[in-house]
Amino acid sequence: MNPQIIESIIQSSGFQKLRDKYEFLKIEDIVELMSIGKFHFIPKNEHFIKAGDTTKKVGFIINGLIRFYHLKDGEEYNIIFKKEFEMASSFESIVLNQPSSYNFEALEDTQILVYDYTEMEQLFAQNHQLERFGRYFIQQELAKAVKTYEGHLFYSPEERYLKFIEDYPDLMNRIPLKHLSSFLGITSVSLSRIRKRITDK
Repeated sequence: MNPQIIESIIQSSGFQKLRDKYEFLKIEDIVELMSIGKFHFIPKNEHFIKAGDTTKKVGFIINGLIRFYHLKDGEEYNIIFKKEFEMASSFESIVLNQPSSYNFEALEDTQILVYDYTEMEQLFAQNHQLERFGRYFIQQELAKAVKTYEGHLFYSPEERYLKFIEDYPDLMNRIPLKHLSSFLGITSVSLSRIRKRITDK
């Protein structure tokens, strides 16, 4: 990858937060990881991965926002949203070698580092700090997925909405209401009522 792009990423505030989270990583390790990625631009409303694709690619979002959604009987069901310095990949394809059940669509113009998972594994085998980073990163991604699943099981729609505001305040003005209501498992009308009820309190 272009060294200037690597330098601009390293200087970003989002990158500094990531460094604070994984203090054991050296700059040299991160540069080594970035060097095997390919910088891609995904225009708004374009897909990174489509349902039915079997792919080993792993995306690391630099700027932008991606939604994971499932399409059934013409209806879109939003599963999760991924923002800057989060990962977008099909675990079904990577782990099980099966076609993805989900679509990955950019909700904004998105800049993303794209990796081949096989190449990442080879690098992790040579660099134990990066292997540790990869393991921790995936664990956190899975933990987020479990929390989302539990939220749909145990919380009311209003509780899910309040929890989303608490966890992702920076996304409230970036996600269209129709996608947020789909993620919460309610209609746009119901979401509007919840928002009004909270505002009136």
